[in-house]
Amino acid sequence: MAVKARRERPRREEYTEATRAALLDAAAAAFAARGFARTSVDDIVRRARVTKGALYHHFKDKTAVFEAVFCRVEETLVRRVGEASTKHADPWERVEAGFGAFLEAALEPETRRIVFEEAPVALGWTRWREIEQRYMMGVLRATLRSLHDAGLIRAEPLDLVVPVLFAAIGEATQVAAQEPDTKAARRQAKKLILQLVRGLAPLPSSS
Repeated sequence: MAVKARRERPRREEYTEATRAALLDAAAAAFAARGFARTSVDDIVRRARVTKGALYHHFKDKTAVFEAVFCRVEETLVRRVGEASTKHADPWERVEAGFGAFLEAALEPETRRIVFEEAPVALGWTRWREIEQRYMMGVLRATLRSLHDAGLIRAEPLDLVVPVLFAAIGEATQVAAQEPDTKAARRQAKKLILQLVRGLAPLPSSS
């Protein structure tokens, strides 16, 4: 019996992980299509083809489901930015590639709606900000700190510069999403963001 239990455990774990993944996939699609407020637990479990009991086994409530979806989207954004930027050695090329990858991913309809439109409302501004600081805002902070330490920009006070620039990136993403030519708008948004960052360059000494 003990041997049988050991053999079955991985299957149970795989089923549990598959159920959770199905719930998150279904929830992400529902939140992107209908928004957090208009999406019900019934909508999610129906899309995932599981029971409410399965959902509540993994998550406390709909808000907890949304938070898990949001974190998963943020993890994907961080990974895509990292993969793009690490291909370059020059600091500015790394920044340019990173912003390009972020804008490309952020302009995907599901990502844009969940991250920029639904998350602050569904989670509340404070919780949304806490999570962002662990993910994309954290990446932005590390990027600006690296450029600052290299003497390429002056990013002080960092606690002010980071959220202001992050807000600008979010607005640029939303504006670009409304344009008929999204690709062209994305290029313009990327150019503007890079100009803002380069605008933090130290002033030449007057000596």
